[in-house]
Amino acid sequence: MKFYTKILLIFTVTLLFNCDRKQKQIETWNNRIAEFNSDSTQTETAKSSNRNESDEIVGKFYVDNFYHYLKSGFELHIKKPKSDFILYTLEFKKNGELIFEDLTEFYDCGNGILSINKGKWKANGKGIYELTFDGEYALESKFHTVSKYQLVDLKNGNLGMKLVKVIENKRKPAWE
Repeated sequence: MKFYTKILLIFTVTLLFNCDRKQKQIETWNNRIAEFNSDSTQTETAKSSNRNESDEIVGKFYVDNFYHYLKSGFELHIKKPKSDFILYTLEFKKNGELIFEDLTEFYDCGNGILSINKGKWKANGKGIYELTFDGEYALESKFHTVSKYQLVDLKNGNLGMKLVKVIENKRKPAWE
């Protein structure tokens, strides 16, 4: 019995070590992408001044860096990015519903995987949109957020959702 206990212990320690290491790699990758996105959003031309209240952002977009949506915003890719290390889609429906889909094919670790169970959007005029998300980071926390974004056209042909204001950000542990 002790032999099986040792094997189980070694397996558990190895799994935890790999999970922690992979999580740190993902966080590092996300930080680099966030820095790049915030720099490119600031340097690229925003054409939001000619948007009007009837603008609607209906459609399906690819999002490859969503973890920092409450810090700086995110980019909506019209075409699927070549790098699909972590890739999602956000579909803005005419009825104000937001549908989130995770296209990431493989996760080494289940901790912290983003999942959005329910989303809503509404246009507030002049290119300002209010987005509401209810979701979780697997095994870590559940959240409810409401935030405002300025929709901008980027030089690369994509759209940027630049964070204007976080209205509500409620979190609780995943086990509650």
